[in-house]
Amino acid sequence: MGLTIKQLAAAGGGTCLQVQGSIDMTTRESLLDAGNGILDAEPVLELDLSDVEFMDSVGIGAVIELARIADSVGKRFIVSGRSRRVERVLEATGLQDAWR
Repeated sequence: MGLTIKQLAAAGGGTCLQVQGSIDMTTRESLLDAGNGILDAEPVLELDLSDVEFMDSVGIGAVIELARIADSVGKRFIVSGRSRRVERVLEATGLQDAWR
């Protein structure tokens, strides 16, 4: 499965990327490119991961990388709408309370 990313206005300002599909080795760069584009222009990057069906360690690495970039440039980073798969990965890595 691939990755689809839709760009929407975030409720609290900034931009929300609505992500659907798989975040893995083959789709990682697409997510990073989209996220970095938002961080260059907006004060808030929100990732809506409610439609993510698969996320492996490379996927969580991409999310962590976006969070670190946001922090380094003084931007807000939020992960919302977490699918069961995403929530399980976050719990396994101890990040279930991060980026809310």
